[in-house]
Amino acid sequence: MIPFPPAPIATTPPASTAPAARNTETATAAWEVALDPIGQPVVADGVALVYAKTATGVNAHAFSVADGKQLWTQPVHPGLEAVGVPLEPAVTRTAGGRSAAIFLQAAAPPADDGGVAWWTSPVAFDLRTGKELYRGREELVSTRPFACDNLQEMCFIAYDETSQSVEHWVDLESGEDLAGPEINPLPGNFRPVGKQLYSVVADGIETLAHVSFGEVLWEVEIETVFGKGATTDMGWHFNYSEKLDLYVGSVGINPTNFSPDKFTEQSFSLNLRETTKTVGLRASSGRVLWTAEGTQLECAKTLGTAASKLGGGDGYPVRCEYVDGHIEFPAGTYRGSHSKVVGYDPLTGKAAWESKPVEVHSWETTGLIPSASHGDFVITGHYADSTLVDTRTGKFRGASFQDGFVCWEETTYTMPLNGPNKDQPGGGIAAGSRTAFPCLKSGSPAPSLTYGALTDVSTVDSDMAVISLKGKVAGYKLLKEFV
Repeated sequence: MIPFPPAPIATTPPASTAPAARNTETATAAWEVALDPIGQPVVADGVALVYAKTATGVNAHAFSVADGKQLWTQPVHPGLEAVGVPLEPAVTRTAGGRSAAIFLQAAAPPADDGGVAWWTSPVAFDLRTGKELYRGREELVSTRPFACDNLQEMCFIAYDETSQSVEHWVDLESGEDLAGPEINPLPGNFRPVGKQLYSVVADGIETLAHVSFGEVLWEVEIETVFGKGATTDMGWHFNYSEKLDLYVGSVGINPTNFSPDKFTEQSFSLNLRETTKTVGLRASSGRVLWTAEGTQLECAKTLGTAASKLGGGDGYPVRCEYVDGHIEFPAGTYRGSHSKVVGYDPLTGKAAWESKPVEVHSWETTGLIPSASHGDFVITGHYADSTLVDTRTGKFRGASFQDGFVCWEETTYTMPLNGPNKDQPGGGIAAGSRTAFPCLKSGSPAPSLTYGALTDVSTVDSDMAVISLKGKVAGYKLLKEFV
């Protein structure tokens, strides 16, 4: 996957509005646990599930939301998705209503493993007690376990004896494992890229398919939707809106005649506007409603949708757009490159507001400072020059120096030894998710979290906000007006 960076945006805001009312009182943790988390927890039924690094790999830790007491821990294997997909906790519900943690664990390969490493077993543990509910056989699992269509039970995708993809649906109460066409009739190799949305590669052609309860509702070639050279191998990001019957997605595009893994072996100039595209699709039919050239959603991956039009709110969702410029290979440097951030109408794709273009000058350049939000605001610009933007209007959103926010920092972990791709670039380092730190509207670190900042995070359960910070996981009792 070629890591095209998020695009920076203008730092000159429109006319300012009155400061948003945010509680600036310093929040004191009700409990803290020393840990080396690689991402944010998932919270359910009074339990917080978080992944953390250990001396030998990654473990799942379950904590009581009320007091931070560790309830159980288990080792986690990242599986064959280790390099391309961030490692994050997954929780589902059984038919009986119990919450369960689902992931992979290392398994001994069979004698006839064909020389392929990293055989794993899909497992499920009761979220409250840590009791093992299910342990599958050792397999070449291609896609980590995830909640099935109705947000219940456990699904995962594995390879069969012909190296084709097979989706499994496991009833965690009975242990029954259903697999094959009755669960997912797609041919070839497939993987989920969105809610009930799959990327499928068969006979060298990639398609997008919407599959619901074993039925393929529609399937279309990805190049028909996104244009020649479009491939999820260069990255993807899809948002789903049940309210609008809509998928909004962007994928990377390879406009060259050689594969992305050969980019650094060539001398050429790549037009940034030809590297990505965003499309709005009718979820029920796959009909293309609109396209936006040279744009991508990856820059806004930390932005929630609850307060945006995608989730029923009045804020506009955000995408980033390359205005012009090139990236030069093999150096990976930019030439004459500019980009902007756009707030757009999800049903038409039309811009509701946009920033002025600013220069893209390095791989590390970011235009949206990664921060927690439900979709009502974004912190835009650079750490040295940034502003708070109201996504409803695109105007500067006032904030004082006492206002606190939650910013994100990317994490990594070391992959297990003897992986299937021993020549994989990156030195055995794979992506976790992100830890948090308290920040000001500039994106610069702040001394501590505020109660206003804690209202922006989604990991809230039983009147407690649980959050992973560098070196620890902490729980904060929310004030009554936020409960």
